[in-house]
Amino acid sequence: MSTATNDLQSKKLGTTPIGKLIFQMSGPAILSMLVQALYNIVDSIFIGAYDPQNGVLALSYAMPMQLLVNAFAIGLAVGTGSLISRLLGEGKNEDAGLAAQTGILLSLIVSAFFAITGYFISDAFVRAYTLGSSGDPVQMQAVYKMSSTYLTICTCCSFGMMVEIMFNRILQSMGNMIVPMITQLAGALTNIALDPLLISVAKLGATGAAIATVAGQILAMCIPIAVIVIKRNKWDIRILFSKGFKLKKRILLDIMRVGLPTIVLNSIGSIMYMIANSILNRSADAVWAFGIFFKLQSFAFMPCFGLNQGCIPIMGYNYGANNRPRFEKTFKLAMLIAFCYMFAVLIIFHSMPDVLLKMFSVGDDANRMYIGCKALRLCSICFIPAPFSVIMIAMFNSVGHGIKAMLISLLRQICILLPLGYVLCTYTPLGFDGFWMSFPIAETLAVLIFIPVAINTVNKIFRHKSAALDVQNEQVSIDFDAAQAVAADVVDNDENR
Repeated sequence: MSTATNDLQSKKLGTTPIGKLIFQMSGPAILSMLVQALYNIVDSIFIGAYDPQNGVLALSYAMPMQLLVNAFAIGLAVGTGSLISRLLGEGKNEDAGLAAQTGILLSLIVSAFFAITGYFISDAFVRAYTLGSSGDPVQMQAVYKMSSTYLTICTCCSFGMMVEIMFNRILQSMGNMIVPMITQLAGALTNIALDPLLISVAKLGATGAAIATVAGQILAMCIPIAVIVIKRNKWDIRILFSKGFKLKKRILLDIMRVGLPTIVLNSIGSIMYMIANSILNRSADAVWAFGIFFKLQSFAFMPCFGLNQGCIPIMGYNYGANNRPRFEKTFKLAMLIAFCYMFAVLIIFHSMPDVLLKMFSVGDDANRMYIGCKALRLCSICFIPAPFSVIMIAMFNSVGHGIKAMLISLLRQICILLPLGYVLCTYTPLGFDGFWMSFPIAETLAVLIFIPVAINTVNKIFRHKSAALDVQNEQVSIDFDAAQAVAADVVDNDENR
């Protein structure tokens, strides 16, 4: 397909006004991701109603492994999408198509890996946490059975989520946000509809919650595949496998240059969650409270992550096109939007934590309510600096600097948060309050460290980009002058003859 075609959908990334473009690109992603986040929220709400004492706790222990699977799905998709956006900005549509096909193949391979490993290790993973807890042995045995069943089903059927996320990111990288929105809406709504039927009506409990989740994911996978097949001749690049498809080392390395750090980046959340559970494991109520906060804050952050998704192709395209003003305007406007939104969410978490907790059937347990309210109020202070981290991560990923995006998360979720949380929780009178307070402290320190890194990165990449274009233009000028000289010699020779 010719890059000179005027109606290529990706062209809008370099011409549409930034404010309008961010709304067009991020709006559908935000809406779909909010609904997508309801997967875990809805599961927890219905499980909590079905078994108020053990339900939410069981899903909390299964969460780290689910986060790990999700990390691989998102990482591969981000690496593929980032590369496609940059290649489209440079006019290399054939390579962009090859990148899309490579990304799809990777998602299939990784989903098969998790299906096998999940079947064999899910039970041992949950057992190590639940039966090693200091909680009531009878209660923890029940929690173990629910958690193990739920996790085994979700990991063995993770192909739906893996493939869906990859196809959606490919479409987003070309500027199409509508199909991914419809896809995620359909999947989440399917999960929401099946949860009460399978959990409560059919009385399947955790098994029903897991079946509802994977059913929604598989349906969501089928929609973009069907759209791509039906409209196979209307895309800027070739998405589906061609007969002569072969893996190219260059494309694979370019995907993994951003994808691998993003996998590590998102895996950090899983590692953080596992270690946090270990720190809090002397109190089942503290583990429960942290699980609720994690689910609520994941839902609250979805608009920021949707903004992140919408901005990566915009910044990636304009970096590829060497359009620094549009690149920087996108970055600054996204940062402002994210900050204003998260400040509003902070007010909600501080003004009505009890209302948020009661959605998960806390019942009359006063100790759970007390610990939960403290957790929501103290942890949510991190909502002030966090938007700066999220948008900086988008910026680094958009220009292929995935390592720096990974380092931000390492600082905020591992290097600072966990040691600080452990010390404050274990060795100070603050106890669990100290662990909750470590979240805003770690987030603030990470932002302060990486703001100068982000500024220096932008200056350097555009300086190098401009230098490369100057060399290219100079070469073109030399070739043109040489061609003129040859033409002049030909004319002189003809006149002499």
